[in-house]
Amino acid sequence: MGTLKIARVEVAKFRLPLSRRYRAGAVDTAEREGRFVRVLTEDGAQGYGEIAPLPGLHAETLDDVDHALRVVGAGLQGREFGGFDAFAQNVATRVAAVAPQGCPSVIFGLQMAGAGALAYAADTTPAAILTDAPLDRVAVNALFVGNATTAAEAMASGELDGYSCVKLKVGQQPLAADREVIQILLAGLPNHTTLRLDANRGLELSDALERFKNLPPERIEYLEEPLIEVADLAELSARTGLSIGLDETLHAATSFDMGRAPWVVAWCIKPAQIGHFARMQFLAREAERYGSALVVSSALETGLGLSSLAQIAAALPGRTAAAGIGTEGWLRLDTVTPAYDSSCGFVRTSDWRGALAERILDKLRFIRAG
Repeated sequence: MGTLKIARVEVAKFRLPLSRRYRAGAVDTAEREGRFVRVLTEDGAQGYGEIAPLPGLHAETLDDVDHALRVVGAGLQGREFGGFDAFAQNVATRVAAVAPQGCPSVIFGLQMAGAGALAYAADTTPAAILTDAPLDRVAVNALFVGNATTAAEAMASGELDGYSCVKLKVGQQPLAADREVIQILLAGLPNHTTLRLDANRGLELSDALERFKNLPPERIEYLEEPLIEVADLAELSARTGLSIGLDETLHAATSFDMGRAPWVVAWCIKPAQIGHFARMQFLAREAERYGSALVVSSALETGLGLSSLAQIAAALPGRTAAAGIGTEGWLRLDTVTPAYDSSCGFVRTSDWRGALAERILDKLRFIRAG
């Protein structure tokens, strides 16, 4: 849909405090730092993307990001592309040339900025650029991290009421404490609300068997990456009666085939970790082929990045489950007005925050990339 003639690519730095510390892998962080990228076209259209590698998740650093943006941004200026696919492939090729070790966060940000510029010119949404039949709205799961006290408070306040699914981080506190939180949520949430229990590959098999024993399978959508040893996942599923969702395992060539196992019901992908939209399409089709749902997940993006993820979730083929893009509460400040909000349990794709981004992003200092 449409052509894209790049006038220039610009970048602005941002640093935003988190409402509480967040752990990714072995790294604790108290803020989100990254770059906003803006693609401007010769006909006056503009699109925004977010590039914010998360320490502990991404291999690339902000220095890597800045170098890639200088080189790739300069190379894109003055180029004309016949549509999104051509632009996206060119971006992926250029980033691979300048960063052979991989810089998927840059590919993700630039591709979404290009999709945003095409959407701006066509008076539509990026999802409608990415596919001919996007979803009108995307279901979102809530993210809960806390103890029994905060779980009880969440039940009393109703903060999780609008969601059909709640993701709970487990394995960060003693076994008994985790089980208490799980029981509070199961008792306090409606019967149709399911839980996703995410251990970030942190548990031994013996620990997981105790932590997850006697849980009602109809209320536990899946255990997400529960074990240190992925070879034990089949046994864990068989002995608990619970299904498995894969995330990190799908990124390793040696374990990708595990996604085809019958006890796997969800493939969880982080677009900022994958980069190329074509790769996301491939994973969505593979997930559908093997009977799994696709779950688009956040890498703790700002409101602009979360809005981009909603557009991607609305555009991917296959059977998508509630997206893990309800993390806006982790940021003390947002980057778009009105703020991104998933508290009703879904996001409307027509509510495209990138179209409003200039209201606040123009207050930042954008400079030419390259």
